[in-house]
Amino acid sequence: MSRRSVHAKFTSLILCFALFPVTAPYTVAETVAGSPLGTVVTQGRVTVGNAVAPTGTTIFAGDKVSSSQPALISFSGGSRVEMTKAAATFTRQGDTLVVDTNQGLLRFNFKKGEPVQINAGKFQFTGSQDSEHVGELGVNQDGELVMNLTQGTLMALNTATGARTEVTPGNPMTVFNNRAGSGAAAAAARGASAAKVALIIAGVVGAVGLGIGIHYAVKSDSSR
Repeated sequence: MSRRSVHAKFTSLILCFALFPVTAPYTVAETVAGSPLGTVVTQGRVTVGNAVAPTGTTIFAGDKVSSSQPALISFSGGSRVEMTKAAATFTRQGDTLVVDTNQGLLRFNFKKGEPVQINAGKFQFTGSQDSEHVGELGVNQDGELVMNLTQGTLMALNTATGARTEVTPGNPMTVFNNRAGSGAAAAAARGASAAKVALIIAGVVGAVGLGIGIHYAVKSDSSR
């Protein structure tokens, strides 16, 4: 065997080992990013990415779900999010379920043992796995939002200022902008419950959605 042939094989072997540390972690990360999270239940029109998604469609980490009519996302761990005129991206960071949204009404029931993070506008809401988190979030693209809880506690971080606020069933969080027109929304919401304010903010007037259905489904699961 010639010296040139031996040298060529040795060089090829070195290149294979040099490439291995780069390609292996990428493959692992890609697999995690595409992990299945749950399924869609809807009687209306829902899109996942740019494709129309019928009932039973599997949601994967990183998918953006948009709903013009009520749709229920049922997660593999038992948690549920109902979306009405909303758009949200769902993923995981470690064990934490992460929801990114800036539009619509989200009613949610995150089961005990499911750490959660909700990113809405400039606010980041986090909850531990020590209790269930049940409530609703109404948010619009102007950055106005209402976070209302009926169970659990969420810590709200204003990512612009660093200020923190605790959201509880007795202490909902309402954020109005100083833009023209936001005063009208505040006036309309004055004296209303936090749930009604969330509907107004989200632009979902008089929507009932699947709220009753998600409530009874969750209670049924807990009583088994």
